[in-house]
Amino acid sequence: MKKELFSEIKNKIYKYVKASRLRDAFGLCRQLAEGNMVWEITDRLNETEDSYRRLLSYVASGANDPERDKMTAEIGETILSITDSLERLNNRRDDPALYYSMIRYRQTASAQPLVQMLADYRKQCSESSLFDMLASGNHSQRFVTTAAEREAAEREIFNALWTEFPLGHIGRDTLRDFLTDGVVPEYAVSLFVWAIVLGGLEFYDPVRLEILCEIYLNGSSRNTAIALVGLMILLYKWRNRRLSTRLSNLLATVREHPDWPSDVRTVYMELTRTRDTDRISAKIRDEIVPEMMKLRPDIERKFSNPSAQPFNPEELEENPEWQEIIEQSGLGDKLKEMSEIQEEGGDIMMGTFQHLKSFPFFHEIANWFIPFHSERSEFAGVGSEGLKQVAAVFENLQFLCDSDKYSALLSLAHAPAAQRDMALSQLNAQADQFNEMRAASLETAHTDRRDIIRRQVQNLYRFFHLFRRKNEFDNPFEQGIHLVDVPVLAQDVRDTEMLTLIGEFYFSHGYWEEALTLFARIDELTEPSAALYQKTGHALMKLGRTSAALSYFEKADMLDNRSPWTLTRLGRCNAMLGHHSSALSAYERLDELQRGKPSTALAIGHAHLALRHYPEAIKAFYKALYLDEKSGKALRPLAWSLMMDKQFDQARKYYERIVSDFQPRPDDYLNMGHLALASGQIAEASNFYRLSILSRPQPAGVTVAQGEVPRANIEAFIADMTSDTDAITALGISPALIPLIIDSLIYTL
Repeated sequence: MKKELFSEIKNKIYKYVKASRLRDAFGLCRQLAEGNMVWEITDRLNETEDSYRRLLSYVASGANDPERDKMTAEIGETILSITDSLERLNNRRDDPALYYSMIRYRQTASAQPLVQMLADYRKQCSESSLFDMLASGNHSQRFVTTAAEREAAEREIFNALWTEFPLGHIGRDTLRDFLTDGVVPEYAVSLFVWAIVLGGLEFYDPVRLEILCEIYLNGSSRNTAIALVGLMILLYKWRNRRLSTRLSNLLATVREHPDWPSDVRTVYMELTRTRDTDRISAKIRDEIVPEMMKLRPDIERKFSNPSAQPFNPEELEENPEWQEIIEQSGLGDKLKEMSEIQEEGGDIMMGTFQHLKSFPFFHEIANWFIPFHSERSEFAGVGSEGLKQVAAVFENLQFLCDSDKYSALLSLAHAPAAQRDMALSQLNAQADQFNEMRAASLETAHTDRRDIIRRQVQNLYRFFHLFRRKNEFDNPFEQGIHLVDVPVLAQDVRDTEMLTLIGEFYFSHGYWEEALTLFARIDELTEPSAALYQKTGHALMKLGRTSAALSYFEKADMLDNRSPWTLTRLGRCNAMLGHHSSALSAYERLDELQRGKPSTALAIGHAHLALRHYPEAIKAFYKALYLDEKSGKALRPLAWSLMMDKQFDQARKYYERIVSDFQPRPDDYLNMGHLALASGQIAEASNFYRLSILSRPQPAGVTVAQGEVPRANIEAFIADMTSDTDAITALGISPALIPLIIDSLIYTL
């Protein structure tokens, strides 16, 4: 069946199950099963439908069944599980995606069964420890060969764990023991746990979630972090699916772990931070790097070494002149901002290392998830002594995730020794700075845990954004991971302190929709708060939802009626919505709180002007001009108000001042034309209207002959005249005269 048609039927099945229309869901599911001719699935479907018929017969007989709702939900979940199996079978025939290509490969005779692969690898780990390999010398051919064979086996297991479905086929206990009994090296367990997570993103598989719970309870610090990150993402991905009884019980056990509350809070925050990674990377790429490239010639010229020694940027760090150049260029502020982002936990390394993911090493999907360790075959062999030393240093760099460590080291492998040494010294300096920051923390254990979790989130984020075949995967970070929407995590994440932390992050970084979602949840859980309503209103304004923003500013004003910030927004929203009387009231209250502010006087004047209270508007604009004469912001609305109040001489005085003291705009000449027209000076009005047309900028992409006026400028002028018709006629000008003046003027252009 074509993928598109199958997907359409699948969506209908999901809708039927959600609406408890299981009979219709069975019908469509049977259609898919018969089309695929998978008789074992058809048998399972028949058994499930028979169970549903028996349940219906009990309902029809009026029997009381306390387990009825539970059984109905389980039957619905079975239908969805069967549909998933059918979709996987349908797509594996010819879908070119890597996932299905791997499934097809594993169907060939050369592919070992997963259970056998696990047993062989476990036996290899038991018989030949890494210590034995190291004893032979990590530059020996034996070491390289053995390491390469081990890595190949690990990749095969990763691919099998990733594509096996359902994972329970190999035995839940077998897999749990394999991952937790301590025989398999820790780094390999990490790799395999990632495979379980990645496969869980393809199809809903409760066994994968159960295994992640087991790893969280029994694994090492790194593996518990991976399991936790994976568990949170999968619970969000499949938040609308029903949890099995076993999984529900396991989650209840997990919830009793003493670190669970702080771990959930940390993961939620780190997943939230990924929302800002693209912005940070763009800032580095578009602002900081170009500025540094601009400065480089000046720096090298000013600090050139007469002895012709290589230019060493480290020497400049202690030089005050270097700091002066940085500050004068404006780059200092940007670097300071990046430093603050890094201290807050922002991912500033993504932009640095994203261009170093093209090595063949990253063509293998498993290599995106393998923890960094210096015993890799890439860093061993004859002539690799220097690289091995660098790899050993990299193992202790806590501020880089595994993926970035491999990127950096593979890049250095192709660099001259001098550049390698310089890069190594700079990385050591970064490591020292990171360690100092960590040592200064009062909560070192918590900081270490947070850093471990952060690096795992970064590993996953890089895969979904930088893998060369990333478009074949459903990126969980694309729309954000909002754990607040996961029903089973309700009691864990709907804590006001946690929600406030996440909401403030979204708000401070300008992610308004996400902030609104969190603010709404906080509002449900807390007493009414003026500050919360202010932020909600501000976010709504940023999204252009002015009417909704106004309602929240009104709520904030009810709770705190002496907030200048709230009154300013109340006035602005009302003005934007045309509620000028309400806007005037807000601005007058603001003026009582903060007397003598020119911006408030200006706002009051505009409100009176919109209400055609010309004398009051004139008074307010005079006040604004008195308080802030230098900027001239009040001149234009004052001149217009005087004209509309028919004080033509005074209006002309201020329009002439605008033209002489400030850069005149096309609308200034337009208004002076109106003034001349109202004064009966038609020829002078035509001259000003002509200046209004000629002073307009030439439209982009439009070429006109020399001396010719662009038609777009004329049309814009006509539109302005049309919109001002009511004002002009209010000055006593006949409406019939306006089109005549326009045509007369155009003839002369």
